[in-house]
Amino acid sequence: MVNLQDPRVLRTRQLIRDAFRALLRSKGFDAISIKDIARHATINRATFYDHYVDKYALLDETIEQAFHAMIPEEVKLAKAFTAERCEQLILMTYGYMVDFYRICRMDSKSIASHVDEKIKNMLEQTIEGIFLNEDNRRLPTCDHIKILSAMTSSTIYSAAYRWLTDGEQDRADLLVNIVRPYVMNGLGSYRER
Repeated sequence: MVNLQDPRVLRTRQLIRDAFRALLRSKGFDAISIKDIARHATINRATFYDHYVDKYALLDETIEQAFHAMIPEEVKLAKAFTAERCEQLILMTYGYMVDFYRICRMDSKSIASHVDEKIKNMLEQTIEGIFLNEDNRRLPTCDHIKILSAMTSSTIYSAAYRWLTDGEQDRADLLVNIVRPYVMNGLGSYRER
């Protein structure tokens, strides 16, 4: 097991991640081999396997790191799911998808599905965290919070994905104007019960 606090380990992992991202831009995920990653990172294959089980584990870490780096500080510290936080999550999710799909050549439907599922799960966890932080306990049970988080994240993700695939990429403000009221009205009707 590697010591994740060791500067050499951190440096090696960064070399691997950088090589992987460079290869994603040029080859696409399915065409990338561990040998390719190791060669680009200037390490041997055994060193790669000291750090990652396979390229799927590396993909997961890459997705997670990029997603968490894009979450605005106000969202991380939010005590309530407000219209402003909703807007930030819509723009962040859309921006993440645009960046990821632009950088990565999604040459495999299974990989695209994997990436999409990962994004959906991270968005849902982020929203659930905000709901759990809410000062007033208008959301009665943990089960309700999980369901509301799933519905809210699905709405945001699906709308952002559709916006990306339908080519409205230069008008994220319109996306926000469509999705934010829908989400906030839905949550408002639930909270008024």
